[in-house]
Amino acid sequence: MRQVKVKLKKGSKPFHIRSEFYERDVLEGLVGCTPGQWVLITAEGEKDRLLALANPMSKSSAPLRVLGLATHQDLKPEDYIKDTLAKAVQKRDDFPDLSKGRRIVYGDSDGLPGVIVDEYLHCALIQINTAGMDQYRDLFKSELHKLTSKTIYFLDNQEYRKQEGLPIFEGEKIPAIEVVENDLRFFISEKVLQKIGYYYDHRMNRKKLKQWIQNIESDFVKGVDLFSYVGSWGLNALSGGVKEMTFVDQGDLKGAIEKNLEVNGMAERGQFIRANVFDWLKTCEETFDVVISDPPAFSKNLKNKSKALGGYQKLHRSLSRIVHKGSLLAIGSCTHGVSLEELDLTVKQGFADSSYTLQLLELGLQGPDHGISHLGDSQNYIKFILYRVL
Repeated sequence: MRQVKVKLKKGSKPFHIRSEFYERDVLEGLVGCTPGQWVLITAEGEKDRLLALANPMSKSSAPLRVLGLATHQDLKPEDYIKDTLAKAVQKRDDFPDLSKGRRIVYGDSDGLPGVIVDEYLHCALIQINTAGMDQYRDLFKSELHKLTSKTIYFLDNQEYRKQEGLPIFEGEKIPAIEVVENDLRFFISEKVLQKIGYYYDHRMNRKKLKQWIQNIESDFVKGVDLFSYVGSWGLNALSGGVKEMTFVDQGDLKGAIEKNLEVNGMAERGQFIRANVFDWLKTCEETFDVVISDPPAFSKNLKNKSKALGGYQKLHRSLSRIVHKGSLLAIGSCTHGVSLEELDLTVKQGFADSSYTLQLLELGLQGPDHGISHLGDSQNYIKFILYRVL
């Protein structure tokens, strides 16, 4: 296996925990690597070697993505993939509550950079965004079928693949996926499918919201689920005891919302409004007992972090006009680089000119199928904060 030698700067992360290396770190060996080539990384003074993927053509990430410590020099990529997939599935098997649907591969967190696999009731969807993994598409599909006994479909993201210099394949016909979450059922057709299908990442936080609604001595009659997608937050709130829910999203999701209300026995308890949420908030003259706001990411990189924080502050200022004393305010975020403390500050700033004070009730991160090793982990992106308006 080809070797790439890197230099270690004083004060940099220890060699054995590095997750990536850039061109400026490389002394020799990177030039001439083919996109997706598997390599061994060495450094002067280090006995360990790192197994990595090389792609000098990548526009979206570092040219060297580390997989982990290399146990032996003649390791075959096929064996690594098989072993790592099996370990990823086993980790999820330790959480029986996730058995009916879960993320079973979470990229770098599972030692498979650029690979995302979500399992549903009757199938699993896989997305590959790195050249080193993409050359083993057939292997991934066959191994995942063995491990899950499900039909496996590729759901490629063309934008990500172009950034990595990967070929664009004709999309597979994907049937409607069925999701089971917190004893609720959701159906998502290919027509409205987003990202990798469903947002399992906030599942635990939706359960927390449901439990708070059940445990507070108050009548929660009206709720609103902003940026609703297929209604996951709103249906969990209805399941917890909210009487009726308004779902707002700019997507063509009326049919999906109505279907999911119906299959859960809640057909008469929800309505969908197709609108840009920011525009809808400007004209809304109602207040709600439960307000849920979980928008798409406001920024995809740290360069735009200040703009993202400004967007959250603007959004939360608008939310201060549709709550009343006693309301529950559920705030979700999936923006990388924005911390819980920073998100909380944007809520405080957004409510600064209102007559309300806020009581913080609950905090949340992503579930165990979106594993992280510490709060500063680059894979840590989900935030949840629940407030009571006073």
